[in-house]
Amino acid sequence: MKIKILVVDDYAENIQALSGLIDSDRVEILSASSASAALELVNQNEFGLALLDVQMPEIGGFELAKIIRGVKRFRSLPIIFVTAHQQESQFLFDGYRTGAVDFLFKPLDPNMVRAKVDLFVEMAQQRIQLQHQVVELEKLRLEAQSANLAKSQFLANMSHEIRTPLSAVMGFADLIARGGLTEEKMLECTTAVRRNGSLLMRLIDDILDLSKIEANRLDLEREPFNLAELLADIDATMSFRARENGVELHIRVSPFKSEQFVSDAVRLKQVLLNIIGNAIKFSPGGAVNVDVRIDRKDFVSQSRRKLVAVVKDSGIGMSAEQRGRLFLPFSQADPSTRRKYGGSGLGLIISREIARASGGELKLIESEPEKGTTFQIEFMLDVEPVAEELLAPKLRELGKPGTDKPLQGLNVLAIDDSQDNLTLIEFYLRDTGTIVTYAENGRAAIDAVKQQDFDLILMDVQMPEMDGHEATQAIRKLGFKKTILALTAHIHREEHEKCFQSGCDGILTKPISKTRLIGKLREVAFNIKG
Repeated sequence: MKIKILVVDDYAENIQALSGLIDSDRVEILSASSASAALELVNQNEFGLALLDVQMPEIGGFELAKIIRGVKRFRSLPIIFVTAHQQESQFLFDGYRTGAVDFLFKPLDPNMVRAKVDLFVEMAQQRIQLQHQVVELEKLRLEAQSANLAKSQFLANMSHEIRTPLSAVMGFADLIARGGLTEEKMLECTTAVRRNGSLLMRLIDDILDLSKIEANRLDLEREPFNLAELLADIDATMSFRARENGVELHIRVSPFKSEQFVSDAVRLKQVLLNIIGNAIKFSPGGAVNVDVRIDRKDFVSQSRRKLVAVVKDSGIGMSAEQRGRLFLPFSQADPSTRRKYGGSGLGLIISREIARASGGELKLIESEPEKGTTFQIEFMLDVEPVAEELLAPKLRELGKPGTDKPLQGLNVLAIDDSQDNLTLIEFYLRDTGTIVTYAENGRAAIDAVKQQDFDLILMDVQMPEMDGHEATQAIRKLGFKKTILALTAHIHREEHEKCFQSGCDGILTKPISKTRLIGKLREVAFNIKG
């Protein structure tokens, strides 16, 4: 950042000499031999310092300084007078009154000249830097103000989005509690409770995902998965939703080599379901085409593959202004879409950040009002050269028909300070043949372990008096070496690591579904029975 310096003298030799003394890579020197030429330069440039000769024909340095100071824009321009006049008090007073900040007396002392000029150049650079900081701070203030407004609107919308299904859950639960319902009405009520409960869970998951993104803590798991099965599951799920919305859905999967793909299958599925689900939602009575392929033309390495899914719909589309707001958090392309179609406005930004976390991307390819929208999902998958016959036999057996045996005789200790959660576990395990003992806190769990030999412990993490971490550590000290599964509502990796460090063998995240609970118990039973 060079500072411009104005040098004014009616003698070219003086200009040349003074310019030679102050020239450096920090400054740009502009010169004038008359007051009129100097004023023209001042009007066209932003100077950090002016060096004015006092004795000049027609208009001298003092008068020129008054003219410059008379313009509001130039009132803060530092002016140094260059003169051969003696250092008389009246002369100096007249100079300072016209706006001078300092004097240089002829014959010029090179060291004095450089020192004074360097000082004002440094001050000019600091002033410019300060001005830039003020502009940047104002920009940040406006951005923060806008973000706070968006968050306030978001929280208001979230309150509505959460209260709507919650009202349904509480209302239908109240109807069930009153009794007197026919079997058909009971099924209708329980279905509504489950549907709205699932909607609440999705909203909460979106909010938690966004908090991870804003804290740069969105991490993906790495687990082997069957890509063909995942895509088939998505096809089945989305086909049902498409029929409900009167949408013609076509999912085409290009043939790909059967490989051992490794990534976060849950997150991959989340992204695909979100983008395809949006296409269906915004294309009532229309069509949605999804083309999925493994892109072999763009290998990152021999151990990585790019999954590409192009989702094209014939729906409502978006204008240029709406496209500009598409990936803003706490926002939707058009606020009216929330009123008409629902949704939190978080799905796209969460999906894009998940894709990026894998090394991929989520792109808007094209969109026009009333003509539809096309998105492209890119998700990076790792490949492990593991043949199926090398997989652990027990894991293969768990997925085969005929291995879904009752959990007869499996001795389980379930600990939770919430009686409702214990009741739910009791309902889930009632017909499985398991033997279940219940404890309401960590101390009771320790006492139970001292008295009985359990095959599995379900340990709630957050409890009063003694939490699950302390209880697990105490139980391990008693010599208990069998499986302990943590029951926790925490989803952050750090909390899960803490569970493992405490001595837990696995984690079940709340709310616990019957399918996941039974699946975990079957794994334990299979390992015990071999």
